[in-house]
Amino acid sequence: SLTNRLVKAGCRVQGVPGFYVDDNGCWTVKFHQRTSGIIIPIFGVDGLIHGAQIRLDHPLKDKDDPPEKTGVKYLTLSSTGKRMGTTSGSPIHFVGDPCSRVVYVTEGCLKADVAHALMHRTFVATLGVNNTAKLDELFAFLHRNGTEEIIEAEDMDKYSNEMVGKGASKIYALAARHGMRCRRLTWNPNYKGIDDWQLALRRKEQKMKEDPGMTFKEQYLNGLCGLEMLEACTEKWHAMKVDSISLRDYLGLTEQEYDAYLQTAPGVSFRELLDSQRKTQRFRVYQLDLEHGETRAFAFGGIDALHKAGFQQPPAAEYTLVYDGELICPVGQDERDILGRIFARYNQAFPPDYRGRSIAPSDVLELYDESERRYFYCDMAGFVQVKFSPALAKKA
Repeated sequence: SLTNRLVKAGCRVQGVPGFYVDDNGCWTVKFHQRTSGIIIPIFGVDGLIHGAQIRLDHPLKDKDDPPEKTGVKYLTLSSTGKRMGTTSGSPIHFVGDPCSRVVYVTEGCLKADVAHALMHRTFVATLGVNNTAKLDELFAFLHRNGTEEIIEAEDMDKYSNEMVGKGASKIYALAARHGMRCRRLTWNPNYKGIDDWQLALRRKEQKMKEDPGMTFKEQYLNGLCGLEMLEACTEKWHAMKVDSISLRDYLGLTEQEYDAYLQTAPGVSFRELLDSQRKTQRFRVYQLDLEHGETRAFAFGGIDALHKAGFQQPPAAEYTLVYDGELICPVGQDERDILGRIFARYNQAFPPDYRGRSIAPSDVLELYDESERRYFYCDMAGFVQVKFSPALAKKA
């Protein structure tokens, strides 16, 4: 019915990918219930639609596929092999300014469109990580239009999947062939694609605006502020002019602590009362050495990926010590909560002396003091205690 409407409207469907003549001699399109989904247009640098991708409602799986395999999520709309059908030709998707000085390259049209909407940058997308043949012609065009730099923004599994890694390397070679610089974009590896990462940043910004935040005491016990913050919190409470919450409750203090703060009761000082409730936890961060684009089968993967790669424990010789720091935390805080805080603190915004990547699966954290050292592998859903030989690890 879709094809009939197009033909009646005067459109020519012959030679258009996806359309073909069926057994009854009628023109139709290869878009059926099994391949239903979102149709994503593939735009060329000329602004015209050169093809389409289908984001399937139900990923396609072969009957012999293992249960854990997710199946094919995307299909290119094509009628190759059908009567008077046409191949898609694997077109390159383009979104943004054809005269942009910097152009990002990724895999997947929808991903490029989402990243473009969030970043306001120019994106090129291939239909597969190794489907780069038509980039040659496009790069030549972009160079003539003034593009100076290509940024490879393939998914973060380029560090664990050799096929993805090789596809990313082809982008470098093609950029060099046409006289353009090329550099690799690496982001928080907890997010596979550049679109996921950018969306997470946007959501974090929104959450920070909506989050009422911690009380002064919670911030102090977690090492997020000093005693000088008391004055600012008190001024903020006065400015609020809300009778429903007392200053003591607003600061999060007990009655004894509040009296010590006001200096209306003899005994231990306010600072001593609070300092007795917090401690310093030392920790180290070890990460896989991926500086030169190497791939590791378990890079950014959980403990199952480590075991599948043939390791029962993290191979320390393939790790680098990237940070040795400390965290102030409440006395008695659970070990898992401490690990979670380290994960969150070194996940997006880093202190100036931190030289590692965002903490992610496959990283190893060490909690230590004068008497004990414990090592934890960052899994997909938390931390798993492991054995580790720090003496074998390199230093950043």
